Amino acid sequence: MKKSETLTILIGLLLLYCGCASLTKSQLAEVNQFSQLTKSFSAYPQKVFTTLNEVRTQEQFFMAGTIRDPKKHQQSVLKIDTFRKTGAKLDKEAGLAFQIINDYAQKLVRLTANVYSLKLDTAVSSLGTNLDNLIGKYNSLAPQHTAPTGLGALFSDLVLLGGDLYIHDRQAKGTKEFVIRGDTLIGAMAVTLQDFLSGNDNSLMHSIARERENVNNNYLEFLKHNDEEIRITYQADTIYGKNKLRKKDSSAKKDVTVIGQLYAWRSTGIGADSLYINLLDNLDADELLRQQCLAAVEKLRKAHHKLMEDLQEKKTLKEIYAELQDYGQSIGKMNSTLKTIK
Repeated sequence: MKKSETLTILIGLLLLYCGCASLTKSQLAEVNQFSQLTKSFSAYPQKVFTTLNEVRTQEQFFMAGTIRDPKKHQQSVLKIDTFRKTGAKLDKEAGLAFQIINDYAQKLVRLTANVYSLKLDTAVSSLGTNLDNLIGKYNSLAPQHTAPTGLGALFSDLVLLGGDLYIHDRQAKGTKEFVIRGDTLIGAMAVTLQDFLSGNDNSLMHSIARERENVNNNYLEFLKHNDEEIRITYQADTIYGKNKLRKKDSSAKKDVTVIGQLYAWRSTGIGADSLYINLLDNLDADELLRQQCLAAVEKLRKAHHKLMEDLQEKKTLKEIYAELQDYGQSIGKMNSTLKTIK
């Protein structure tokens, strides 16, 4: 057999092997679509938290409005300003989960990009180190939800192996391995986000309910101190026979005292009422967004797991389409609700 024929056979066998082991372009596109949806996922549960903080800040002005002493009133307003600048701190475990999901999705986007041209440089290894550092911090805070380590290092290895010569077969194999190892990671992050949104007494579900109660109570307290009937009793003494205000009693010719009352109603005006309604509207939207985030977390987990299963079974990913579509719709709903928050 000629060398040229042998080479042709070997190339054919290699292509056959690659075709069986690799993912198709459509499969890579599906994975890329999932990662594009996920890379900004954490913006929505974070918005639930920041909106709650903003409502907490504004409703404190109701209580400040009940303080009549100028100095104490000023001190109360300054405390509100300090809270506005610092705010309540995001739960560390949830904060790390947000960062990990974003970083994982961004790396998956790069692995499945149509045009792959990541230069070989020192920055590549640091990108992987960042993800592993985040996972390490997370595991130290949440040992009950231990996440797998080494995904960052795997990403660096995949990129360094390819560089500008990152061929389709290697890209496909790398994506498949990354998704398989990442499924446990996504599962752990989903549990953390579910707890953050609707878990213990400190979850956002309970925090929003408590804040609604605070808004109502503080507004009523504000009204008690500022919406009131004013009664002014006046007394006017008139002196008979002098060039002052006088009322002549022609019969008795003596001084007269006139007594009466003035009535008035002092109102807070529409500003406080408008703020009250706005805070309630934002809490309604925040609660709806929280519920949508909770549903989306489950769809995120389900879509990623289905993605992993289909990649392992080398399917065409037609079965994953429903999960991806459902997941995408949940992202769209959250985005629509977010726009209603003022």
